[in-house]
Amino acid sequence: MRQNFPSGGPFEDLYGYSRAVRVGNHISVSGTCARDDAVVADAYAQALDALHTIVRTLEEAGASVGDVVRTVTYVTDIRDLEKIAAAHSEVFDAVRPAATIVEVSRLADPKYLVEIQADAVVAQA
Repeated sequence: MRQNFPSGGPFEDLYGYSRAVRVGNHISVSGTCARDDAVVADAYAQALDALHTIVRTLEEAGASVGDVVRTVTYVTDIRDLEKIAAAHSEVFDAVRPAATIVEVSRLADPKYLVEIQADAVVAQA
C-alpha cells in the first residue's frame, strides 16, 4: 500500500511530487531545503533546518531517525562541506546512514545552499 505525505509547499503541485512516500516499510523523503526564516546565508543553518524537516516528515510517516539508511546531500558550494557535515552528524551520528554529498550548479531557488533527501526502512514488527 502506498501513502503520500504532502508538505503543502508550492513546488509539489507544480512539479507533481510528495514530500515523502511510504510503500510498505520503505520511506523516501524528497529533497528538502531550509524553510522560511532558516533560508539564510549559512550552509550549517540551512542544512540543520532541512534535516529537522526530514525528521518531522519521517515521524509523520511512522519512522524515526534510527530508520534512515541513506542520505543524499546536494550543495551549491562544496567548500561548505564541513558546515553541512556538522549538521548531518548532529542528527545522524548515532545512526551513520550511507551518505553522499555532491556539488551542483544551483538549486530551485538561488537562496538555497543545500538540499537533502533521505531513505528509511522501518523494522518489521
